[in-house]
Amino acid sequence: MGRIAVIGTGVAALAAARSVMLAGRRPLLIAPDRDVISRGETLSPSAAALLDQLDWADLLSAETALPSVGRFSVWGDATLRRAAQGEGGWHIDRASFERRMRAKLHSDAIESHPIIVTMLVHHCDGVVLELGDGRVVFADAAIDCSGRAAVSSGTTAGRRRTDRLVAVWRVLDLPDDTEPAMATLIEAVALGWWYMSPLPGRRMMLGLFTDTDLLPPGAAQDGTNWTVLAASTIAIAPRLHSLGLDVTAALQPPQVAPAATVTASRLIEGRILRAGDAAAALDPLGANGLATALWSGIAAAEAALTLTNGERERADAYERDYLQGIAQHLVNQQAMYAAEPRFSDAPFWQRRRTAPSSHPQKEILP
Repeated sequence: MGRIAVIGTGVAALAAARSVMLAGRRPLLIAPDRDVISRGETLSPSAAALLDQLDWADLLSAETALPSVGRFSVWGDATLRRAAQGEGGWHIDRASFERRMRAKLHSDAIESHPIIVTMLVHHCDGVVLELGDGRVVFADAAIDCSGRAAVSSGTTAGRRRTDRLVAVWRVLDLPDDTEPAMATLIEAVALGWWYMSPLPGRRMMLGLFTDTDLLPPGAAQDGTNWTVLAASTIAIAPRLHSLGLDVTAALQPPQVAPAATVTASRLIEGRILRAGDAAAALDPLGANGLATALWSGIAAAEAALTLTNGERERADAYERDYLQGIAQHLVNQQAMYAAEPRFSDAPFWQRRRTAPSSHPQKEILP
């Protein structure tokens, strides 16, 4: 039996490679070295079953995860509320989580190459991969988990960015004498929304999510300008102050990362399959990104395995289920924005109320 190539370094790619290996096939992981940044992500309780499926339940350790006590929000009005849903789960250190995943794969002695893929070419019996060092590799199928850039994303993929969301964020070290609640806090403001979440290692992530063209001058270059924006919030500012982080946050400029929603109309072309952010990148308001990455990596691997046996049913089901999930996410996303009436005249909120019905905007929360 031939091998299945998995392209990428993140959760979806590592889950796909593990799934292929557990099925008794040879995965070829093509994963360039990269620095993984932890931005304060959550793993939903439903993801535990996915980790069990991979026989990786022990990934959730004190180094990688903190048990979550839930989510609080100021959304829709000025009242701080605990979310009716979102109990349980874990606050994840993404860098440590992926590092442990890679270590487990290496202990499985799978074939891995720390290099980029420059091109994927369809072949009647599989896929030809051109690597960054000029080598050409053949695989029975390829799973593209290469992130938002998606090396396989040609015009037929139908990828579309539906907003301009960016995260302006920092991870802050907590003072030794503080005992923060292990909860996420989200607060809507005229510019967008703030996100605050604990991380393993006594750290706290603070981020402002807004459209890149709406960011006030200097907010991304100066820590003071950035934290001034947080000072007028109802719940974020008091939490920063109570933890002694209001001064610390102003000492250095924040970082900026893309967080826009990018959807696709096709996930499978021939024997090339997309998973993770290469399939669809959904902004983090829904708190389902890690679980979706795990699920898509596993499901894409199962689909690739059947494709190489000449069967399309599992592959068609994977594409259908994923695209239906994206559509539902976007419907929920638009409903979430519609539930916040206080800033209806602000451009950020106006854009999300006038989104095309076929591509609404956002999921989740209170």
